[in-house]
Amino acid sequence: MNGYTQTIELLLSVHSHLLDQTDKDGNTALHLATMENQPNAIALLLTVGCKLLYNESGMTAIDYAIYYKFPEAALAMVTHEDRAQEVMMLKSSKHPCVTLSLIASMPKVFEAVQDKCITKANCKKDSKSFYIKYSFDNLQCPSLYAEDDGKSIKKPEPLPALNAMVTHGRVELLAHPLSQKYLQMKWNSYGKYIHLLNVTIYSVFLAFITCFSAQLMEHQKPITSLNITNLSHEEYIAVSKENILNVQVSHAMYVCGLAIIFYLAVNCLREVVQIYQQKVMYFMDPINLVTWLLYASALVMVAPIFGSTMYDSQFSCASLTVFLSWFNLLLLLQRFDQVGIYVVMFLEILQTLIKVLMVFSILIIAFGLAFYILLSRGEHLSFKTIPMSLVRTFSMMLGEIDFLGTYVKPFYMTNEEEKAFLPFPLPAFFILGLFMVLMPILLMNLLIGLAVGDIESVRRNAQLKRLAMQVILHTELERKLPQFLLERVDKIEIIEYPNDAKAKLGFFDSILRKWFGNPFSDDALDMVMDNGEDYVITELGKTKKKLKEITHTLEVQQQFLRLIVQKMEIKTEADDVDEGVSPSNMHQNGNSSKWTSPKIRKKLRSVLSFSNRNH
Repeated sequence: MNGYTQTIELLLSVHSHLLDQTDKDGNTALHLATMENQPNAIALLLTVGCKLLYNESGMTAIDYAIYYKFPEAALAMVTHEDRAQEVMMLKSSKHPCVTLSLIASMPKVFEAVQDKCITKANCKKDSKSFYIKYSFDNLQCPSLYAEDDGKSIKKPEPLPALNAMVTHGRVELLAHPLSQKYLQMKWNSYGKYIHLLNVTIYSVFLAFITCFSAQLMEHQKPITSLNITNLSHEEYIAVSKENILNVQVSHAMYVCGLAIIFYLAVNCLREVVQIYQQKVMYFMDPINLVTWLLYASALVMVAPIFGSTMYDSQFSCASLTVFLSWFNLLLLLQRFDQVGIYVVMFLEILQTLIKVLMVFSILIIAFGLAFYILLSRGEHLSFKTIPMSLVRTFSMMLGEIDFLGTYVKPFYMTNEEEKAFLPFPLPAFFILGLFMVLMPILLMNLLIGLAVGDIESVRRNAQLKRLAMQVILHTELERKLPQFLLERVDKIEIIEYPNDAKAKLGFFDSILRKWFGNPFSDDALDMVMDNGEDYVITELGKTKKKLKEITHTLEVQQQFLRLIVQKMEIKTEADDVDEGVSPSNMHQNGNSSKWTSPKIRKKLRSVLSFSNRNH
């Protein structure tokens, strides 16, 4: 099939039974047109009402378009005026869902599908009756969960299309107005209420943690009056620790402790359910490990007050619990627009810093061991042991070198009270100079450069990250919410009247937008969609493709002309020159040329007329 649509129309007008006739492999005309990537023939066959049949391999025409990656053929089917939805509902063993397959293999085609799902009123844009209709059928993937008779076979997987966009990194699809509006519908229906409730409950837990920690340090019995002048240093430390652990437990501490334990019990049960659902993937998320560390340290902090003995670990865990609980509050703010973008930037820079330090920790170990060898025998407490030397080297990397106290005074022995000196002065100054060049100057400037570069990349991808967070949030919520509730709040389509949008904004939403911003910001959308560089690259690709097609057509025509010349035994001017005949002689003997022969002219006219009929 070569895409001759007029020939197809003539054949079908006479032999209508050929429309759905199959060959030995079960392929129909639509299958063959798809295999040959003929979009005009595909559109014609769909328009005249061909059936969407399966061949002997159990594949439809759209399956072959996706398999061979023919965007023109796929675009002709999924954007057809009357049959597009019927094509999108097809399913096979190769591609259980057309939507997911297009997102994975041909995102540009699915972007056209998204464009088709947005319709506007046929009136002036500044009119109050102007509306925009968003249809979410293709984002919900109903073909995944329906039998041939249309009955549901299992609970739908939450947001399958949007999760596929996140998995494959389809920025342009997530940033599309249809995807944004679909997430906004979910957010307005139940997402913002549940998320704010979660933040509020966690804030109450955080208040109990902070109050308990403050009470733990304030309610101490006075230190026993002892004659400390007669005590050794070790005895003084032991007495001081004993008085620190002698805590007077108040009623407020009991209330805070019970509230903390109740919160931990409920959330540990929730985490166990998530472990059962996600299996090994649960432990791949570092935030989950931080959460368990928070729960464990909080339990160790609170449990001793219900007994009769306090431990040193209680205070250590209290410091860890306070830090992790406030840090976790920072993570909860990621999903809000105006404050969440800064949290995303912070976490991105933190990941970069960890990666760089893992590589350049080799230099920290190298300089730490070198300083330990050169300074430990010189009565320098900062380098007395290897661990202390490594920590001191890390602090020196930040600029705290203490050149006067560590090197100058011990070198000249000016301080008689201290016994510090430099056992090996020349190697010590050489290693110090090398350290100052490599660590505070070179490495720190490298980290600053990476940080600035990461901030720019985060800003460019801010919309994708926020939308990905919204997808993850709603996916987790829909797994936990009952199906009947989701069916009540979920919508297949929404109609918006942009000119009346401000009048419908409620008090609660106005407060949210004022302090936290809208998670679906139009400015961020424009920043992602209006990428001039991507547009230029796309247009260049289209131009190159057209040039290749023109070159191929010219080559075919040139080959066809050569065949005509060879068939008619015509000698060209170049052939005569090769045989020793000059062009001037050719013009003089023009009347005797073969081109003037009536027989040759008749043959040439017949060949040209045959060629025109084929085209």
